[in-house]
Amino acid sequence: MKVISDTRAIAVLDASIASWDAKRHFDYVRPVTAIHYLFAGQSVESWQGTIDGADWRPYQAANVVTPPFSEYVSGHSVFSAADAETLKLFTKDDHFGYSVTIPAGSSRVEPGLVPAQDTVLYWATFTDAADEAGISRRYGGIHFIDGDLESRKLGRSIGQLAWKKSQKYFNDAD
Repeated sequence: MKVISDTRAIAVLDASIASWDAKRHFDYVRPVTAIHYLFAGQSVESWQGTIDGADWRPYQAANVVTPPFSEYVSGHSVFSAADAETLKLFTKDDHFGYSVTIPAGSSRVEPGLVPAQDTVLYWATFTDAADEAGISRRYGGIHFIDGDLESRKLGRSIGQLAWKKSQKYFNDAD
């Protein structure tokens, strides 16, 4: 098990380096800032109903603050994809088969209202779980679509490179 834990740690560390390097390079605006700037004084549709763009809030708990650093790339997407890729390569299969039940009314954004009934989230594969981690950041208004999708590609590539490199070290150690 040391091979996989070390490889996953290497992949996630490499993902963090790549992510922060990209964030420094691109210095890209977050959705909340873009919407406030571009749609102030205009009616926009949101989860809150029809509101002034200047009042738009991401779908996240009020005490969760949008990070004060660049949107591009998505760290969650890069980290999750890199880790999922190493797990897939280690197991020689993408199967995950894990689920969790979210109790009715347990939302921190709309407590008591959503979900309307117990909801089962299921991830058939490691890739599915990583993809949903990235998608969650879009739903929360933290990232744009490209910030998520391109980051997943980057993460998978990093996972493959970390796996390849670790195999050389672990196989040569035998």
